[in-house]
Amino acid sequence: MGQDYTYGVARIRALENTLFTDETINNLLACGDYEECIRVLRDKGWGNGIPNESLESMITEEKNKARHILEDLLKNSEDIRILNINDEFHNLKAAVKQVCTEDETENVFYAGTKYDPQFLKECIRNGNYINLPDNMAEPAKEATEALLRTGDGQLCDIIIDRATLEAIRKTGLQSENELVRRYAETQVMIADIKIAVRGAATGKDSQFVEKCVVPCSGISVTDLIKAVDGGLESVCSYLEGVGFEDAVKALKISKSVFECWCDNKIIEDIKPEKYNSFSSGPIIAFYIAKEMEIKNVKIILSGKLNGFDNEFIKERVRLMYA
Repeated sequence: MGQDYTYGVARIRALENTLFTDETINNLLACGDYEECIRVLRDKGWGNGIPNESLESMITEEKNKARHILEDLLKNSEDIRILNINDEFHNLKAAVKQVCTEDETENVFYAGTKYDPQFLKECIRNGNYINLPDNMAEPAKEATEALLRTGDGQLCDIIIDRATLEAIRKTGLQSENELVRRYAETQVMIADIKIAVRGAATGKDSQFVEKCVVPCSGISVTDLIKAVDGGLESVCSYLEGVGFEDAVKALKISKSVFECWCDNKIIEDIKPEKYNSFSSGPIIAFYIAKEMEIKNVKIILSGKLNGFDNEFIKERVRLMYA
């Protein structure tokens, strides 16, 4: 018998009322300065209530609250894994670079992942790749050898970023949860589109892009790769031909608007979970929505702190789930 998510979903329905709406985001945008934004966040329950708490501390507190909710409601659930993959592979990349360059820069690792950064570094330093998870062992070895041989940090990034997308897609394909499957495919598809767009815009050819993208159900990566050789206009034509006219319109406005479209596509894909009461989907969607809320807050407050006008900031603001 499948797990009963009745209690978890009921709790999430109540918590969804605390998520920022588009109206809340507009109210933040309307604040006169950074300090007024901070006061609004405190009034909304952000942070731990300590006077003069920094934005960084408030964001950490919000992330921890969301993580605790997720782990409390989905104890030992494989569905959580899809939410950790990006951070886990980011840490692997950081470990490879620190070992190969002997640069021990602090605060480059994400907290809360399954594998301790020191464990990752010891495996890489000693060549004990077999001790790493199966989906990390080969890319870690390949990236380490490539970085030591060439000193090319971009090549290291390509190897591990592709492995990240492969892990996301595999997790989605293996999941019985509809949201996890859909979220995984959308992540990979959006990543492929962004890779092709960036590649074409910077003069990369199809051979370069082919090393970066991963097959997915949303688009034909074969056709997308071929389009890159024709430049950005060719990539845009391909995207328009397969139903992504909105992505092209956004891209023609600016790179920032295009990046918003990419994130908004993910939010649009998870919104149906608002009406699902019988799986872990709404719980996972809440966590993704909270991450997007935090991203928007960082964009707005960074803009306010640096003196950008509201139109400049608004162009970079993502849609909300609530």
